[in-house]
Amino acid sequence: MRPRLMFDVLTENRVKSELKTELFGQKVFAFWRIGSTNDFAYSRASQGEEEGSLVIAEQQERGRGRKSRKWESQFGNGLWFSLILRPDILSSRSGLIPYVAGISIANAVEKITGLKPDLKWPNDILLNGKKFCGILSEVQFSNNKVDFLVVGVGINVNHKRTEWSTEIKEIATSLRIEANKRVDRAELLAEVLLQLEQNYEYVKINNFEQLLNEWKQHCSKYKKNITIVQEDEIYEGIFHDLDGDGCMILKTNDGEMKKIVAGDVMM
Repeated sequence: MRPRLMFDVLTENRVKSELKTELFGQKVFAFWRIGSTNDFAYSRASQGEEEGSLVIAEQQERGRGRKSRKWESQFGNGLWFSLILRPDILSSRSGLIPYVAGISIANAVEKITGLKPDLKWPNDILLNGKKFCGILSEVQFSNNKVDFLVVGVGINVNHKRTEWSTEIKEIATSLRIEANKRVDRAELLAEVLLQLEQNYEYVKINNFEQLLNEWKQHCSKYKKNITIVQEDEIYEGIFHDLDGDGCMILKTNDGEMKKIVAGDVMM
């Protein structure tokens, strides 16, 4: 058995040494530091970069989540990566891909650590009520179809509580904190890519329904009372369902079935 290093640099060779995929991650752009893996991947995809290409960095200087919120991407502690996809789907269905990513990451984390992540609509993954993973999807359309899609993922892997600001430690956690042990980042990345490739191939041949049902089973707020905060409005009700494009169907307190395209679920 190969000895595990206390600090495992995610070089191209290190990443490929763990891969079990046929396509995802077979081409790797690995950086010590980068502004944003999503920005680089989006630029490469615009130039015709092939599907499955992976951009990964030890640190992001301008890591971000939804609505350009800052994501702390500390050096060597997490997985900060983006994957280029070219699904043959209508632009209206592009919002379904983050669900495929979410359930794939949750399953990979459970397999590697034994932890059972909680999926939070629309794109966060939690453990014990705190966020350890975020997904950011950015899409290029043409003629009402997806030209390409970049899935960006940030996973807090080996952070200690003392390594975050006071503000962050109140809302964030890491796999190391929750599992009480270090996690091999290359091994976890390989499992995430494998699960994602398998689920991606499944929905290409079949449809998204089974994956969406699995996502719901991993979401503790599904069929529960929730509060949705949008920029200028607040809605309360029951997380009733997801529609065919991945939008939330909220059954409001007055019985209305309201389609929620974007917003934040308050915990």
